Amino acid sequence: MENIKALLEIMDSQKKVYTEMLSILQQEKEAAMKWNAARTNELAKIKDTLAYKEKVINEAFINCIKKIEKQHEREGLRVEIIARELAGEHSSELMAVRNELVTLTKKVNDANTSLKILFKTNMTLIDGLFQKLGIAGRNTYGISKQYKSVKTSTICQTG
Repeated sequence: MENIKALLEIMDSQKKVYTEMLSILQQEKEAAMKWNAARTNELAKIKDTLAYKEKVINEAFINCIKKIEKQHEREGLRVEIIARELAGEHSSELMAVRNELVTLTKKVNDANTSLKILFKTNMTLIDGLFQKLGIAGRNTYGISKQYKSVKTSTICQTG
């Protein structure tokens, strides 16, 4: 039961990290919609720290599962199986935390996908603006040869 309790603690930590990540993603979406680059960069740093925390917690999760497998001389255990067959009195608590984690990770994934779409849209708008101004777009230097029909910008004409 000691390993089951450790697994519950680890999963609670995962829940906290994913909850915080969801909050950060929502804040980042708001900053991106307001074109607040400084806040977006600040939130990206926080996300990097959370991703590192998640990686460390995931390592602990995997190690805990391995300990439970070794203790019960089984392989390929998942939280659902542990809760159903090995957790005893902690079975319902383990399943509840698992279900919360599944829901939370889906929300984080959806928020991340939404943010990617928003950033892609913003980049497309910026690129379109550059094209209309006659300024080369992303990953180019100077005036692109594809902008023949567009007047070059004043900055490019005067140096």
